[in-house]
Amino acid sequence: MRGFSLKASLGGLIGVVLVATLLSNLAIQLLHAGPRVRAEAGSNLRLMREVVLATIANLPQNEDPSPSLRRLYASLGNLRHADVEILAPNETAPRDWLEKIRHSDRDVPEWFVRLVGAAPRVMTIPVIIGGRAYSNIVVISNPFDELGEIWSDMVWLAAISLAVTIVFLTLVLLFLRHSLAPFDALKSGLAQLEAGESGVRLSPVGATEFRSIAAALNSLGATLDRVKQENRKLVDRLIQVQEDERKEIARDLHDEAGPCLFSIRATSAALQELLSHPSADIGQLRQLSATIDKASESLQSLFRDLLGRLRPKGLEELGLESALKALFASWALTHPEVDLRLVVRHDLSSLDEETALAAYRVVQEGVTNIFRHSGATRGAVTLEFGLDAGAHEQDSETPPQLEITIEDNGVGIPESFAPGMGLLGMSERVRALGGAQRIERPTSGGTRIVASIPLRDFGE
Repeated sequence: MRGFSLKASLGGLIGVVLVATLLSNLAIQLLHAGPRVRAEAGSNLRLMREVVLATIANLPQNEDPSPSLRRLYASLGNLRHADVEILAPNETAPRDWLEKIRHSDRDVPEWFVRLVGAAPRVMTIPVIIGGRAYSNIVVISNPFDELGEIWSDMVWLAAISLAVTIVFLTLVLLFLRHSLAPFDALKSGLAQLEAGESGVRLSPVGATEFRSIAAALNSLGATLDRVKQENRKLVDRLIQVQEDERKEIARDLHDEAGPCLFSIRATSAALQELLSHPSADIGQLRQLSATIDKASESLQSLFRDLLGRLRPKGLEELGLESALKALFASWALTHPEVDLRLVVRHDLSSLDEETALAAYRVVQEGVTNIFRHSGATRGAVTLEFGLDAGAHEQDSETPPQLEITIEDNGVGIPESFAPGMGLLGMSERVRALGGAQRIERPTSGGTRIVASIPLRDFGE
C-alpha cells in the first residue's frame, strides 16, 4: 500500500487542525448558548414583573383599569425578548400562542433549538385592585430572538473560518510545493548516481535541510567519481601487471624451457641414431640419458617455480603458517642481508582458503617491498587474532580479525608518498574481504603496515 506524499500529509494535518479548531469554537459557543438564553430570559422576566407590578400599584383604586392595562400592553408589545398578553381573570395562555412563539419568524433550525434546550417560560401576574380581579397579565419569554443572534453568529463564524481555512490551506500547499521542489532534484540526482553517471552535482537551494542534503549528495558524488577513477586506474594497472607477468612467464619459458626442450629433442635424436647401429656404445647411451635427465630436471624446477608464483606451495596441504615458514626459509637463502622474523601468535589452521590466500599474498608483497625499497636490515611479520580497533571490546556482534603487521627499520615512507602497484594490490585484497589496511610511520623509524581481515566463519 502506497503512503501519502509529504505535501498531502502536511496539508491534511493542517486542514484537520483548522477544522478541529472550528468545531471546538462552535462547540464552546453551543455549550454557552443554553445558559446565555436562559439567563437572558430570566432577566427579562424579572424586569417585566417589576414593571407590571409597579404599573398595577399605580392604577386608580376606583376606576376600571382596562384602559391603563391596554396602554401598558401597547407599550410592552414591542419588547424584543418577551411577549405580553392581557387575559380575562379565568383565562389561561392558549397552547397555540405558545406554539406561535416557538415557531415565530426566526431563521433558526428546529434541531438547534432542541439542542440548546431553551424553551419559552410563562409568568402570570394577576391584576387585583380593591380586592377585585380584573385580568391576568401573561408574560412569555421569547428565546428565539437570542437564539437567532447566536445562530447567526455561529453561521458567520463557520463561514469565515471555512473561508480562512481554505485560503490558509491554499497558501500552505503553495508554500509546500515551493519548499519541497528540491525533492525532485534530489530524486533525479540519486537516480543518476544509481545509473552510474559521473559528475552528478546539485545546486544548494531551498531550506537549510535541503542545502545540507545537497552538500552531502555532492560529496557522495565526488567520492564516487574519485573511486571510479581510482578503480579505473587500478584496473589499468592490474591489466598491466597481468601483461607483465605473462611476458615474464613467456620469457622464462622461452629462455629456460626452450633450450631444455631443444636439448631433449636433440639428445633423443642422437639416441635414436645411436640405437640404429647394431653395436651401440653403452657409455654414449648413459651420457645421452644423463643429458635428457638433466634437461628434464631443469624443466621440472622451472615449472615448480612458475607454479609457486601462481599458487603458493603447500598452502592447501600444510596451512598458512607452514607455507609462510617455507617462504621465509627461501627468503633467508636469497636475502641473507635482512634479518627477517615470522611471529604467529595463534593457531591459523581454522582459516578458510580465501582468507589464508589473501594473508599469504599480503605478507609476500609486504616483505618483497622491504627487500626492494626499504633498505632495512631487520623486518618482522606478526599474525594474530584480535578485535577491530574501532569496535568496543565487549561488542559481541563484532567478528574477530586476523591482524597482519609488517614492519621494518628502513628509510620509512616519505611525506608525499603515492602507493605503488604492490600496496594497492594488498589493499584491494584486504578490502575485498571486508577488511582494512593502513600504513604508519613509527616514531622509531621505518614503516609499519597493518592489515585487518574479518574472520567470517569464526564461531560457526
